[in-house]
Parts: sequence; C-alpha cells; structure tokens
Amino acid sequence: MKRIAIIILALIAQQSMAQIADDALMLSRYTYDGTARVTAMGGAFTALGGDLTSASLNPAGLGLYRSNDFSFSISGNMNRTDGTYLGNSNNTHHYRTIMPSFGVALSAPNIWNMDNNEGPKSYTFAIGYNQIHTFNRSFGLVGNNNNTSFLDMVLDDVNYYGIFVDTDVVYELNSNYTHDYLEQGYGATQEAYLTETGGIGEYYISGGANFNDKVYVGGTLGIQSVYYSRTFNYTETPTNEIALNYFDYQENITTRGVGLNAKIGFIYVPVYWSKIGISLHTPTSFQLTDDWSEDLSASIDYNDGPATNSWSEEYYVPEYEILSPMRLQAGVSFLVMRTALVSLDYEFVDYSTAQISSEEATFNDANNDISNFYEPTHSFRLGMEYKWNMMAFRAGGFYYDSPHQSGYPNVNNNRLGYTAGIGIRSGSFYFDMAYSQMNEDFKYSPYYYEQGEVESKSTRILGTIGFRF
Repeated sequence: MKRIAIIILALIAQQSMAQIADDALMLSRYTYDGTARVTAMGGAFTALGGDLTSASLNPAGLGLYRSNDFSFSISGNMNRTDGTYLGNSNNTHHYRTIMPSFGVALSAPNIWNMDNNEGPKSYTFAIGYNQIHTFNRSFGLVGNNNNTSFLDMVLDDVNYYGIFVDTDVVYELNSNYTHDYLEQGYGATQEAYLTETGGIGEYYISGGANFNDKVYVGGTLGIQSVYYSRTFNYTETPTNEIALNYFDYQENITTRGVGLNAKIGFIYVPVYWSKIGISLHTPTSFQLTDDWSEDLSASIDYNDGPATNSWSEEYYVPEYEILSPMRLQAGVSFLVMRTALVSLDYEFVDYSTAQISSEEATFNDANNDISNFYEPTHSFRLGMEYKWNMMAFRAGGFYYDSPHQSGYPNVNNNRLGYTAGIGIRSGSFYFDMAYSQMNEDFKYSPYYYEQGEVESKSTRILGTIGFRF
C-alpha cells in the first residue's frame, strides 16, 4: 500500500532534532574541490591567486591575473569504507564522476591608472562554477545481535514509526505495543547500509583589483545549489524461530535548495617573495525543501500461513531555512629561489552558530542541539609547487578539525588528507592533473541502542584544461 502526506515541520522538529543538527553540519562542512592546481596544493590558496578557484576561497586572488583565463575540470571520485559492527567487518565502494569547476576570468588594465597613476593598476572579472563539497559515500554495518533490535526504538515512538504498525511488525497486545523479539526471544542478523550522493556547487560572480602589485582586493557573490540524496536501508533477519521471518526498511531523503552568500578578500605583498592573504565568507542562507519516503516489507508467519506485508509512505517537507556559520581564512605564501612556492592556510569556523528556521514551525530545540553538539574549529592547509621549464610539480595536505564537542561520539571526526599533482604549460594552453586522498573515522548508529565504527577513504583524480588569452 502507498500513502502520500505532507509532514508538518513541527512534527519533524519534535522527532528528529539530532538529524536536523546533522543536516546543518552537512551544509556547512566543506573540503573545497575546484581546479586541479588548487587541489594538488591541498587547497592552500588564500595567499595565492591567478586561479578561478580563488573566487570561492579568496577573491582577492583574481587580482593577480595578468591575462584572460578559461578552464574546466573533470574529476573521478572513489570512496571506500570499512565498517565494524558487533565484532564484524564489512567494506563498500562508491564511484562518481563530476565536473567540479568551470569558468572564465577577464582581466584588463585600468586606463585611468596608466594616464594618471591613480586607482587600481588592473581589474579582473570572473564568472563560473566551483564545487564546494561532494557527497560521495556508501558504507555498511553487518552483525549478529542477541540483545536489542531496531524495533525497540520503534516502540519508543510508535506514532513516528507508524509504518511498522501498518505491516504488523509491531502490534498491540494487552493494550500495549510489542514485537516478536520481546514475546519470543531476541536474536537477529542486522544489516544497515547508507549511501549519500550529491553536492554543493557555487555559481559565482567575482571581481578583483590590483593596486600597484602591492595590495589586491576582491569580492564574490556566491549562489549555491544544493542537491543531497541519502538512502538508508536496514534489514533484520531473526536467527530464532519466531513469527517474524524478516523485515526490510528503507528511508529515502532528498534535499534540494539554493543558498546565497558573499566573500571579501585581501592580499598584501610586503616583499616580492611573500604574500599575506585574508578572506571573510558571510554565512550562507539556504532555502531548502525535502522529499522523504519510507518503504517497509516484512514476512510474517500467521496462524493461517505466511504472508508478506508491504507499505510505503511519501512525504513532502515544506520549505525551511538553514543559516551556515561565517568562515574566516588567513594564509601566507613564500616564493623560494623564484622557482618554488610554499603556501599555508588557516581556517576558523564556529559550527555552533548555525541556525535553522521556518515559517511553519519553531526550531528552538534543534538550534539548542547545534549549540550543544558543535564547537569552533581550527583547520590547516599546506601546498607546495616547483616549476621546471614548462612543467610544475605540486604536493600538499590538509587537516580539517572535528566540529563535534568532547563527550559526543564523533569528537575525533577529523579529516586528514594529502595531495599531489603535475602541470604542463605550453604557450596559452595548460593542463593540470591532481590526486587527492582524504581519510576520516566516524561512529554511526543504525538505531540509537547500537553503534558501529566506520573508516572512510575518499580518493579523487582530477584534470583541468585551460587557455590563457
């Protein structure tokens, strides 16, 4: 059977506070994609420029252009996870190909400056797209459990999980809801799989200015596009002989929306071999909607024989808003022997300041959860580049601090990665390749009585083709 309904946001706010807090984090925690050059240097570009990714990192870097530029990138992403649950291990792989960046930068000298030596030396205007973050992850947890069941969580809120009542997986006995494990004994093989796809992309309109090769300023208007799809599939197969033979539950959530923000940046050149950069990203205001569906199939032995029951629910969640935290980035770069670059970035984000709101409901409890769950972070990026003739060799790394406060399961959910790449310049044409690997460990609960551990390794191979004209 299938039923379609509109979820009142107040119900979501009451039932799913922790999940809503996670969604606010999901839309705020970036790792930045962009061009192959920036990726190969670990994203450490706050004090560098001459690259279209600068529009989303530090728009002052656009002022370093001396010519026009057009480029586009293609990326192949692979995610491998190893999940440990109830003493058992399980690994999964997920692949995806995306276009993480494309755009054009147009640079021109300031005629007034040439005649009167006043104002900026040159201007640069840029328009394009940068992928801010890619959702590409799949993991599974499999184990045998003789102590608890997903159905124990269902009993804690039968109204919220009514689909289990509709299929007789949970039923009423002596005026109370119960399930077969409680009546006939625990024991089941549990399988939980979660797959995430989508991304946050930013369409930008940016400008930068060069003041006598000493000071560069820039600004960006960013319009972010959000598409996030999450599929959670959970199966329990009893290992004891009870009336329930199995149940298979699937939850699908798709989030779509747009966000708006602005960025300003500065780069100062105290000496020819060093640059200092700083950028400020305003909070992004997201307008979002969710499509949510549930499917449940269960096989049950009745007195008159076995039967398979199934039920589907489809929900539409009215529009709501998420305001992401402000970001502050600072960087310094050094030119070594006129052939090598070293760049270091620092990023500060206070994830506890994210906010959720809606005209349909209040989210005071969810916002309190965000304040209590998350905290300020201090993250770092490092990049190096060595040029030899028409070749460039690059390497880097990054460390993104865990936003979770101490005392919570994912307090050690740091993201650590390393990068490498190579570039070729021939006249106006250039081609860059990059390799990036990010590692993170986190804990995941298929239901709140049990918890698994996941080791995730995300690998990207990225290519950028560009032309200077």
